[in-house]
Amino acid sequence: MAQVPPHSQYHWNHGSGRFFEGWYYRVTLPEINQSFAFMYAIDDPQGNTPFSGGSVQVLGIDDRHIWRTLPNTQDFRADRDRLWLEHWGLDSGYEASDRHNQGKINDPATGKSCSWDYEIESIETWGDRVRPSATMGWLSYLSVFEPGWQILLARGWASGSINWCGENYKFDRAPTYIEKNWGRSFPQQWFWLQCNAFLECEDLSITCAGGIREVLGNLTNVAMVGIHHDGEFYNFMPENSDIHCDISAWGEWRMQAINDLAQVQAIGTTADSGTKIMVPTATGLKFCCLDTAKGTIRLSLRTRSGKKLAIASSNNAALEVGGKFWHQDWSFRSAKL
Repeated sequence: MAQVPPHSQYHWNHGSGRFFEGWYYRVTLPEINQSFAFMYAIDDPQGNTPFSGGSVQVLGIDDRHIWRTLPNTQDFRADRDRLWLEHWGLDSGYEASDRHNQGKINDPATGKSCSWDYEIESIETWGDRVRPSATMGWLSYLSVFEPGWQILLARGWASGSINWCGENYKFDRAPTYIEKNWGRSFPQQWFWLQCNAFLECEDLSITCAGGIREVLGNLTNVAMVGIHHDGEFYNFMPENSDIHCDISAWGEWRMQAINDLAQVQAIGTTADSGTKIMVPTATGLKFCCLDTAKGTIRLSLRTRSGKKLAIASSNNAALEVGGKFWHQDWSFRSAKL
C-alpha cells in the first residue's frame, strides 16, 4: 500500500509569527475543455493580527473567479498527521482531504455561486508509486526553503459533481490534482505549469515551476520539472539537472531540462488574458498572480540519447505567473542547490 506523501500534514507550530498555509485542488473535464480549481488558505492562524483569516477561491468555467474570506481563524481545523482540513463560514466553506473534497461558495455582490462534492482516487503522488518523496527534497524538512511546496497528487481520478452558477457538472474518473505550500514568505516572482489530462497519454502528468526563492537568507532563481509517465518518475531538479526557462510576462512558458537519464522540453501557451488570483504575501492575501486553466502545453520527453519516451499535447493545462514582477519577461538558468 502506498505511503502518505510527505508534508501532507498541517505545518503551523502555534507560533505567534507570520505564517500561511495554502492548498490547491483541481478537477479537469477534458470533454468540455474546462477545469475547476479550488484554493484554500489560512493566514496567521493564531488570530488577532492584521492578516489573520482564511479564504476560499474557485476558478471555474472559462476561468471565471469566485472568492470569499473566512475571517474567523478559530473555525479553521486541520490534521497534523495527514491531509485533512475544513473551514466554514455562514454561507461559504469547505472540507477537504486526500480522498474527498466538498464545499460551497456564494458571492452576494455578483450573485455567483459554486458547490462541489467529489471523491478522489489516488494514482500517483510525488516520486514512485510505493514511496512518495518530498517535492523539494530532504532539505524541505529543515525549513531551509521559503515557502515549502509539496505536490500531494500528481495524477488521480475524481468522481462526483460540481454546480457552477446553477449549472450542474457530473463526472466519473475525471483527472484531478492536489498541491500545497506553507511558510513565512512567498517567492518574489514565480511561474507554474501543470497538466494531467493528455488525450494521447492517459498515464502522463507534468508539473513545472520556477521562482526567485529564499534559501538560507539568499535569493536564487530556481526551477524544476517532474513527470510521471507509464509508471516511471522523471525528476529534473536543480541538484541533478541543467534547466533553462524562458517565461514571457504572459502567454508563453518555455522550459528545457536534461540530466543523466532523460531530457524534456515543455512549452505552455495561451491566447486568453488570464484571471487574477489572490496569493499570500508579507501583507496578507493580494491579487498578484495571473492564472488560466485553459492553456495549451506541448511536451517532449526523451532519454538522454534521444529515444522517444512521450510526445504529447493538451489544451487543458494550468498556467500561472505571479509575484512583484510578473508583468516582465523572465529568462534564466536554474541555480544549483
